[in-house]
Amino acid sequence: MNRTRLMLAAILALELLAAACGGSATFRPVGAAGSSCLGNDTGGDAVSPAAGVKGGTRWLFRCDHPPVAFRQSSVKLANLVGDIHGLGTAGLKSTPDAAAVVLVEDDPAVPWGTHLHGAELAIFRAFAGDKSMGAWLILVTDVVVHGSQDPIPPTAYRWSRAEVVTFVLCGMPPLATNPCHDRFWKAADQIVLAPAGGQPHGK
Repeated sequence: MNRTRLMLAAILALELLAAACGGSATFRPVGAAGSSCLGNDTGGDAVSPAAGVKGGTRWLFRCDHPPVAFRQSSVKLANLVGDIHGLGTAGLKSTPDAAAVVLVEDDPAVPWGTHLHGAELAIFRAFAGDKSMGAWLILVTDVVVHGSQDPIPPTAYRWSRAEVVTFVLCGMPPLATNPCHDRFWKAADQIVLAPAGGQPHGK
Protein backbone atom coordinates (compact mmCIF):
# COMPACT_ATOMS: atom_id res chain seq x y z
CA MET A 1 0.00 0.00 0.00
CA ASN A 2 1.62 3.30 -1.01
CA ARG A 3 1.65 6.52 1.00
CA THR A 4 -1.04 8.21 -1.11
CA ARG A 5 -3.55 5.43 -0.53
CA LEU A 6 -2.72 5.33 3.18
CA MET A 7 -3.40 9.06 3.38
CA LEU A 8 -6.84 8.74 1.81
CA ALA A 9 -7.69 5.74 3.94
CA ALA A 10 -7.09 7.96 6.96
CA ILE A 11 -9.28 10.72 5.52
CA LEU A 12 -12.10 8.30 4.86
CA ALA A 13 -11.74 6.79 8.29
CA LEU A 14 -12.58 10.19 9.73
CA GLU A 15 -15.21 11.26 7.22
CA LEU A 16 -16.95 8.00 6.41
CA LEU A 17 -16.09 5.00 8.50
CA ALA A 18 -16.28 6.81 11.82
CA ALA A 19 -19.83 7.72 10.88
CA ALA A 20 -20.67 4.02 10.40
CA CYS A 21 -21.44 4.43 6.74
CA GLY A 22 -19.98 1.41 5.02
CA GLY A 23 -17.46 -1.40 4.98
CA SER A 24 -13.68 -1.43 5.19
CA ALA A 25 -11.69 -0.38 2.17
CA THR A 26 -8.53 1.05 0.69
CA PHE A 27 -9.42 4.19 -1.25
CA ARG A 28 -7.37 6.46 -3.46
CA PRO A 29 -7.70 10.23 -3.78
CA VAL A 30 -9.71 11.52 -6.69
CA GLY A 31 -7.28 14.35 -7.23
CA ALA A 32 -7.18 18.10 -6.78
CA ALA A 33 -9.65 19.97 -8.95
CA GLY A 34 -11.94 22.96 -8.98
CA SER A 35 -15.72 22.99 -9.21
CA SER A 36 -17.18 19.87 -10.78
CA CYS A 37 -20.82 20.96 -10.88
CA LEU A 38 -22.76 20.46 -14.09
CA GLY A 39 -24.04 24.02 -14.24
CA ASN A 40 -27.36 23.34 -12.54
CA ASP A 41 -28.89 23.35 -9.09
CA THR A 42 -31.39 20.51 -9.49
CA GLY A 43 -31.48 16.82 -8.72
CA GLY A 44 -29.83 14.79 -6.00
CA ASP A 45 -26.21 15.39 -5.09
CA ALA A 46 -23.45 14.02 -2.90
CA VAL A 47 -20.00 15.02 -1.74
CA SER A 48 -16.94 12.92 -2.49
CA PRO A 49 -13.43 12.88 -1.00
CA ALA A 50 -11.19 15.22 -3.00
CA ALA A 51 -7.52 15.81 -2.28
CA GLY A 52 -6.45 19.44 -2.58
CA VAL A 53 -9.95 20.87 -2.14
CA LYS A 54 -10.87 22.92 0.91
CA GLY A 55 -12.52 20.63 3.42
CA GLY A 56 -11.27 17.56 1.55
CA THR A 57 -14.52 17.05 -0.34
CA ARG A 58 -16.36 18.34 -3.40
CA TRP A 59 -20.01 18.44 -4.44
CA LEU A 60 -20.39 16.26 -7.50
CA PHE A 61 -23.27 17.52 -9.60
CA ARG A 62 -24.74 20.77 -8.30
CA CYS A 63 -23.31 24.29 -8.16
CA ASP A 64 -25.31 25.52 -5.16
CA HIS A 65 -23.70 23.17 -2.60
CA PRO A 66 -26.95 21.89 -1.06
CA PRO A 67 -27.03 20.54 2.51
CA VAL A 68 -25.88 16.93 2.71
CA ALA A 69 -25.74 14.27 5.40
CA PHE A 70 -25.21 10.54 5.70
CA ARG A 71 -28.44 8.75 4.73
CA GLN A 72 -29.64 5.37 5.94
CA SER A 73 -30.27 4.39 2.33
CA SER A 74 -26.60 4.95 1.48
CA VAL A 75 -25.51 2.93 4.52
CA LYS A 76 -27.82 0.09 3.55
CA LEU A 77 -26.58 -0.05 -0.04
CA ALA A 78 -22.93 0.13 1.01
CA ASN A 79 -23.40 -2.65 3.53
CA LEU A 80 -25.29 -4.74 0.97
CA VAL A 81 -22.06 -5.27 -0.98
CA GLY A 82 -19.61 -4.65 1.87
CA ASP A 83 -18.67 -8.32 2.25
CA ILE A 84 -17.40 -8.73 -1.33
CA HIS A 85 -13.70 -9.58 -1.06
CA GLY A 86 -11.55 -7.07 -2.90
CA LEU A 87 -14.20 -4.35 -2.90
CA GLY A 88 -14.23 -1.30 -0.63
CA THR A 89 -17.56 0.40 0.01
CA ALA A 90 -18.79 3.41 1.95
CA GLY A 91 -21.84 5.63 2.03
CA LEU A 92 -21.35 9.26 0.98
CA LYS A 93 -23.04 12.34 2.37
CA SER A 94 -25.94 13.22 0.09
CA THR A 95 -29.05 15.33 -0.26
CA PRO A 96 -32.24 13.91 1.31
CA ASP A 97 -33.54 12.73 -2.07
CA ALA A 98 -30.47 10.67 -2.97
CA ALA A 99 -28.62 7.51 -2.02
CA ALA A 100 -24.87 7.70 -2.65
CA VAL A 101 -22.16 5.04 -2.43
CA VAL A 102 -18.47 4.88 -3.30
CA LEU A 103 -17.18 1.54 -4.65
CA VAL A 104 -13.46 0.79 -5.12
CA GLU A 105 -12.26 -2.54 -6.46
CA ASP A 106 -8.72 -3.59 -5.56
CA ASP A 107 -8.10 -7.23 -6.44
CA PRO A 108 -5.46 -8.11 -9.06
CA ALA A 109 -6.54 -11.76 -8.88
CA VAL A 110 -9.72 -11.16 -10.90
CA PRO A 111 -10.44 -9.58 -14.30
CA TRP A 112 -10.84 -5.80 -14.25
CA GLY A 113 -14.21 -4.72 -12.86
CA THR A 114 -15.42 -8.17 -11.75
CA HIS A 115 -16.33 -7.18 -8.20
CA LEU A 116 -17.47 -3.70 -9.19
CA HIS A 117 -19.92 -5.02 -11.77
CA GLY A 118 -21.48 -7.48 -9.35
CA ALA A 119 -21.85 -4.80 -6.69
CA GLU A 120 -23.44 -2.35 -9.11
CA LEU A 121 -26.08 -4.89 -10.15
CA ALA A 122 -26.94 -5.67 -6.52
CA ILE A 123 -27.25 -1.95 -5.74
CA PHE A 124 -29.42 -1.29 -8.78
CA ARG A 125 -31.82 -4.06 -7.77
CA ALA A 126 -32.05 -2.93 -4.16
CA PHE A 127 -32.55 0.73 -5.05
CA ALA A 128 -35.20 -0.04 -7.65
CA GLY A 129 -37.10 -2.16 -5.16
CA ASP A 130 -37.21 0.40 -2.35
CA LYS A 131 -38.79 3.79 -3.05
CA SER A 132 -37.80 5.03 0.39
CA MET A 133 -34.19 5.20 -0.80
CA GLY A 134 -34.92 8.36 -2.73
CA ALA A 135 -35.34 9.76 -6.22
CA TRP A 136 -31.66 9.62 -7.23
CA LEU A 137 -28.88 7.04 -7.12
CA ILE A 138 -25.28 8.23 -7.13
CA LEU A 139 -22.28 5.91 -7.46
CA VAL A 140 -18.62 6.90 -7.34
CA THR A 141 -16.59 4.00 -8.74
CA ASP A 142 -12.99 3.09 -9.38
CA VAL A 143 -10.85 0.03 -10.08
CA VAL A 144 -7.29 0.01 -8.73
CA VAL A 145 -4.96 -1.16 -11.49
CA HIS A 146 -1.74 -2.96 -10.58
CA GLY A 147 1.35 -3.12 -12.75
CA SER A 148 0.25 -0.56 -15.33
CA GLN A 149 -1.19 2.91 -15.65
CA ASP A 150 -4.83 3.22 -14.60
CA PRO A 151 -6.73 4.11 -17.80
CA ILE A 152 -9.95 5.20 -16.06
CA PRO A 153 -9.95 7.62 -13.11
CA PRO A 154 -12.68 7.52 -10.46
CA THR A 155 -16.04 8.41 -11.98
CA ALA A 156 -19.29 9.63 -10.44
CA TYR A 157 -22.63 8.58 -11.97
CA ARG A 158 -26.13 9.86 -11.20
CA TRP A 159 -29.41 8.26 -12.30
CA SER A 160 -33.02 9.06 -11.58
CA ARG A 161 -35.17 6.41 -9.93
CA ALA A 162 -37.11 5.89 -13.17
CA GLU A 163 -33.87 5.19 -15.08
CA VAL A 164 -32.70 2.61 -12.54
CA VAL A 165 -36.10 0.89 -12.42
CA THR A 166 -36.25 0.69 -16.21
CA PHE A 167 -32.78 -0.88 -16.33
CA VAL A 168 -33.66 -3.47 -13.70
CA LEU A 169 -36.92 -4.36 -15.44
CA CYS A 170 -35.11 -4.95 -18.73
CA GLY A 171 -32.85 -7.49 -17.02
CA MET A 172 -29.70 -5.33 -16.68
CA PRO A 173 -28.00 -6.83 -19.77
CA PRO A 174 -24.19 -6.72 -19.50
CA LEU A 175 -23.35 -6.09 -23.15
CA ALA A 176 -22.77 -2.53 -24.29
CA THR A 177 -24.32 -3.48 -27.64
CA ASN A 178 -27.67 -4.11 -25.96
CA PRO A 179 -29.98 -1.07 -26.38
CA CYS A 180 -31.17 -1.18 -22.76
CA HIS A 181 -27.60 -1.27 -21.43
CA ASP A 182 -26.55 1.50 -23.80
CA ARG A 183 -29.47 3.77 -22.89
CA PHE A 184 -28.94 3.33 -19.16
CA TRP A 185 -25.27 4.24 -19.09
CA LYS A 186 -25.70 7.09 -21.56
CA ALA A 187 -28.57 8.49 -19.48
CA ALA A 188 -26.35 8.89 -16.41
CA ASP A 189 -24.99 12.27 -15.46
CA GLN A 190 -21.25 11.61 -15.25
CA ILE A 191 -18.31 13.37 -13.68
CA VAL A 192 -14.85 11.98 -14.36
CA LEU A 193 -12.81 12.90 -11.30
CA ALA A 194 -9.48 13.99 -12.67
CA PRO A 195 -6.05 12.98 -11.38
CA ALA A 196 -4.17 15.48 -9.23
CA GLY A 197 -3.92 18.87 -10.89
CA GLY A 198 -6.58 18.13 -13.48
CA GLN A 199 -10.11 19.40 -13.84
CA PRO A 200 -13.20 17.19 -13.60
CA HIS A 201 -15.38 16.98 -16.66
CA GLY A 202 -18.74 15.48 -17.43
CA LYS A 203 -22.00 15.77 -19.29
